[in-house]
Amino acid sequence: MLATAAALFAIAVFVYVGNPRSTDLPVAIQSVGPEPGSNVLSQTDVTVDLAVGYTAELEINGIKIPEEELFRVQALNSLRYEPQEGKVVARLLPDQNCVRVFYWLIAQGASDNTSYTWCFDAS
Repeated sequence: MLATAAALFAIAVFVYVGNPRSTDLPVAIQSVGPEPGSNVLSQTDVTVDLAVGYTAELEINGIKIPEEELFRVQALNSLRYEPQEGKVVARLLPDQNCVRVFYWLIAQGASDNTSYTWCFDAS
């Protein structure tokens, strides 16, 4: 019995240490994509899933993404940007790309925003 408990504890520690990213995000942000530190293709979508009651704007490599180029799913409280020709960001840069999300409680308004930045590589 003690061996089983020790094994379960070891597995729990391994899973927690092996997946620290989930604790690195602010409470208002449930997930981001691509994952921080990952390596993706230059046409990969950039996504942010927010907690209920929040909204956000995106900036990719210092370029503000216009509202009309964002795809929002209100029911899921998520937003996505698809790099493609004709948009402000046609493709992700080779090497490092950094995304900054400005988020705020809808009830408090955009003037009370906070930001979170993450980076990843594209090829």
